[in-house]
Amino acid sequence: MIRIALSLVLASLCAVSTARADDPNPPSIRSSQGAWPLYRQWNRAEFEHYSKWIAHIYDKKANGTHDQRAAKIRSVLTEPEINLMLDPDFVGTPSNPQIPLDTIGPLHNVLDCGKLTIALTAYYSYRRGLPFMISTIRSGDGTDIRRSGFNVPTGSISSFDYTDKHQFFVDSVRTFCTGNYRIAPNGQNAGISDTVPIALTREFMLPGTLYYLDGHVMILADIGEYGEVHFLDATTAASRDIYTHNSLNAVVGLKPKQSSAGDEFAGCYRGFRIYRFPIAETDNAGNVLRVRRRTDEEMKEFGFSLEQYEKMEQLAALGHIEEEPYELAGLHELLRYRLRTKTTVDPYELIEDYADELVAMFEQRDQFVQEAWREVQANGAIPFPEASRTENVYRSDSRWGSWSSAWQDVDARSKYFALQEWIDSTIRWFDRDPKSVVLSRWDRRGLWGRSDLALVVTHEKNKIFNEKSLHYTNSAGDKVKLTLADLEDRLFDLSFDPNHPPELRWGARPMSKEAALAPKMNTPVFIGDNENPTLVPMHEAFARQAYYRSLTRRETEPSYLREMLTSGIPTRQMFDAHIAMW
Repeated sequence: MIRIALSLVLASLCAVSTARADDPNPPSIRSSQGAWPLYRQWNRAEFEHYSKWIAHIYDKKANGTHDQRAAKIRSVLTEPEINLMLDPDFVGTPSNPQIPLDTIGPLHNVLDCGKLTIALTAYYSYRRGLPFMISTIRSGDGTDIRRSGFNVPTGSISSFDYTDKHQFFVDSVRTFCTGNYRIAPNGQNAGISDTVPIALTREFMLPGTLYYLDGHVMILADIGEYGEVHFLDATTAASRDIYTHNSLNAVVGLKPKQSSAGDEFAGCYRGFRIYRFPIAETDNAGNVLRVRRRTDEEMKEFGFSLEQYEKMEQLAALGHIEEEPYELAGLHELLRYRLRTKTTVDPYELIEDYADELVAMFEQRDQFVQEAWREVQANGAIPFPEASRTENVYRSDSRWGSWSSAWQDVDARSKYFALQEWIDSTIRWFDRDPKSVVLSRWDRRGLWGRSDLALVVTHEKNKIFNEKSLHYTNSAGDKVKLTLADLEDRLFDLSFDPNHPPELRWGARPMSKEAALAPKMNTPVFIGDNENPTLVPMHEAFARQAYYRSLTRRETEPSYLREMLTSGIPTRQMFDAHIAMW
């Protein structure tokens, strides 16, 4: 027995010695069962390595060539320029070979925001020889697990309990959905949940952590020097695209802790989270005996914390968040303050950067609008998801979900208002700490206070918005120029209805000169079990969709068309008017 134990130890040392010296997490375990061989444990060093992998994917998706920016899941995992795991130095030794194409291929067909998070993490775990698992869940209130008030973990699917990697990938990715995130930190069986909330610091908010909204999840993939967060995101549309254009505008919907309530963390599952990484229990020789979830205590290494819900409780009670020596206006300002590496802000650079991002978003939108218009012309009008309990204008498994731009348009509006919030915050900081605001492009001698800065910044924004432009293709195939200032004026008029011609999709009103020659397409609506749809005329549908065009975040409630109001719909105050309040 002693000889056997000694031979196992020597074999373990041999495995370590064959590893590359610069591996941040050299192999330390081995397994004789499971969907793939295990070589490493998840630890802080491993997560930082994973973080670099995610950040590189984001960089290529955001800043790479045209093909890289358009890359879908297959290309993300098979193109060496995008996937660092195809680099022998990065993937390390030992590692598991590239996953077969017949496993990668089906991932594309089912991809959405939740499944993207699992597809990437399961793939990375396989290549590096790490344990991986997901929870099985049930609805806590009997409703759809993606929209329920809370869910309950009932068990788990572990790579260690499977014998075939292909089947594990298929089962885990298809089983997982955004409902897996709807588990409060003190909820029933929360100890076997997939994720935990984390502290809002640069130390723990690394690329690869997650942000869960209500029914939607994104992968944090980049943090700018000013504390601006950027995400990888996926769509349920037929194109199954992977996007990079969200930012702080998507950080909404956190429920505060309620100390006075009996269940003080009820509903506190939205927010910044990290995987509850599994841990392999081994014998003295490093042989894996079983795989289990980490406890909350064990997850402190990765940043487990409830502070974001406590900060929101403070905001609800006091109207501000206390962060010595300042009183901060809200969660966004707290994040910028904590996550920034550059302690000064240049308003001009902010406006330039946001303007460029908006133009890029709108250029991408034009390609989508053209595809949707061709789809409608070839295959007929697309029914509006009227009063559906399982679908709405933002999320649908039907043709509407594939070709409506409702969710993209929300992101564009959110991006615009994120710039407004940034400038608002910068002006506020001008009095708190004048040296934190860089005014190298302007004469500081004429800026005596916030009002002066607000006037100069507004003038500069209008100048930049008038200089930057793009072209959309109208229904006749002609290019129409729109400046960013034009699109700012049309922000609440950009139609998301795929039945509408491009002119309406780009904010021309139905009776305007710009839309005069555009084909008139009705929007079908099915009422109850009636097999024959009611056709809503184009101009009426445009008017009744105004409410959804006013929103800056996605809704989870049912959507309506026929009975919607056409006037009196509140909209957010635009940049110039808002900043003028200073």
